[in-house]
Amino acid sequence: MIGRAAVAALLLGATPCVADESPVPGVLQQFALSGSWAIDCARPASPDNEYSIYAVSSTGDAILTYARGEPYRDVTYAIRTARLVAEQRLALQVLRLPEKIPVELVLRKDGDSIQVWSSHTPDGRMLVIDGVIIGNGAPSPRFKHCSK
Repeated sequence: MIGRAAVAALLLGATPCVADESPVPGVLQQFALSGSWAIDCARPASPDNEYSIYAVSSTGDAILTYARGEPYRDVTYAIRTARLVAEQRLALQVLRLPEKIPVELVLRKDGDSIQVWSSHTPDGRMLVIDGVIIGNGAPSPRFKHCSK
């Protein structure tokens, strides 16, 4: 009897855990992230006034688009996973399209603004740490919610 219990415990321990993965659209809604965000909502998208747009398609696919206005092309990411990691922090796993380059990031919400708090590639290359862009040492921009 003890042998069977031990085998059962080992088998249960060897069973892969199923992650508690909430559907991305629901997590985005819970974090109140859907819609357009900009550095300055009163101005159009430009290199110094980037917009970030979080949207869910009719098929349930979640997309993040960064817009900098003409003549720049929008940068689009498919949001693969989203999970709350703290009261005001949301972790996203995204794929840059069409190249399918993966990036992990954490957004920090502070009142009515959001900011990329950390970002890295799967190989560990850090892009943003504690709200500071590694490439230039500048704070990552704070985006205000423009529309839902």
